[in-house]
Amino acid sequence: MDTKAVAAESPSGGKEPEKYIRTFAGDMEMVKSGDTPDLTPLTPSEAPRTPPPPPSLAQVAPLTSPILAKRPPPEPSPLKTYSGDFTDRVKETRASTATVLAAEQDSATRVSSPTSPEPSRINLPYILVSAVLLIAGITGVYVAYTQYRSAQQPVVVAPLEPTPIFVNERETVSGTGLDLIQAMQASVNRPLAAGTVRLLSLTSTTTSVFSALAVSAPEVLLRNVSPTGSMAGVINISGSQSPFFILSVASYSDTFAGILAWEPVMPLYLADLFPPYQAAAAPMTAATTTAATTTTPKTASSTPVLQVIAPAAPTPAIRFSDVTIANHDARAYRDPSGRVALVYGYWNATTLVIARDAATFTELLTRLATTRTL
Repeated sequence: MDTKAVAAESPSGGKEPEKYIRTFAGDMEMVKSGDTPDLTPLTPSEAPRTPPPPPSLAQVAPLTSPILAKRPPPEPSPLKTYSGDFTDRVKETRASTATVLAAEQDSATRVSSPTSPEPSRINLPYILVSAVLLIAGITGVYVAYTQYRSAQQPVVVAPLEPTPIFVNERETVSGTGLDLIQAMQASVNRPLAAGTVRLLSLTSTTTSVFSALAVSAPEVLLRNVSPTGSMAGVINISGSQSPFFILSVASYSDTFAGILAWEPVMPLYLADLFPPYQAAAAPMTAATTTAATTTTPKTASSTPVLQVIAPAAPTPAIRFSDVTIANHDARAYRDPSGRVALVYGYWNATTLVIARDAATFTELLTRLATTRTL
């Protein structure tokens, strides 16, 4: 089709107006007039497309949460009143007001008043038995706990008093002077196994047993005796029990001088512990006469026996003599019977031993040597 504009003069200018629209009628007229119409398909011109501008952030509509529809608040339940209940009752039963009131009055009379509960009976014997059992249980728990605590506590062993020789038994004595001497005598009279030693110690350790005897020993002797290392005891030698003393002295010369000065009265003050032996009874001489007899057998006469008693001899002076016992110098006292009743000597320069006889003195020196060697 021809897209050329067909000139046409306008009525005003004598020209036909140009045709910009291709029609079938126009093409037929061109064919009739001998022209060839332009059969090229008319492609309409398109205006250039302008890309749309990118959306700006400001243009984006914000997301909004959906608006929830408001629920109407629940209607309050109607308030129940006595008058409303009464009205409903009348409507349900179709009764009159007087009938309903009479029914209410009848139901009220049938309600019984609450009765007070009966007091529970208390059984006094059961209460007493329960109390006794409770107290017994608490006491048992306390006793068991006390025994458990005492069993868990460590046993503290009291330290033994050190002694210069080994001892087999220990005994505590008390008192001073005559009371202490009597306590030692009682210990001597208690049986002791042969060859064993019993230690006698005071409850106080500030003084020795020998110093507490108060036997008028010289002050120079008592002053040099130390409680530490000194001991008193009982020993059994060959079935004979006797006391003894082992004294720790500070000065050999002072104590030896003091005991020498004490010798004249020493056996007298220690006679309760070291008594003299019993002297053997001497045969008594009696003068007798024979009764003269006559020829008459029925009569006989005799003279009484005449016993003559010799006067007592004066007490001999107390004297000690030098002896050697177990290779140690010692001093021994012999009683009137001639037997050694008291011995004392030094084991070394600081140890003074007082014993009954030579056998006891020897045993004590042997124990001293053995103990010091150990």
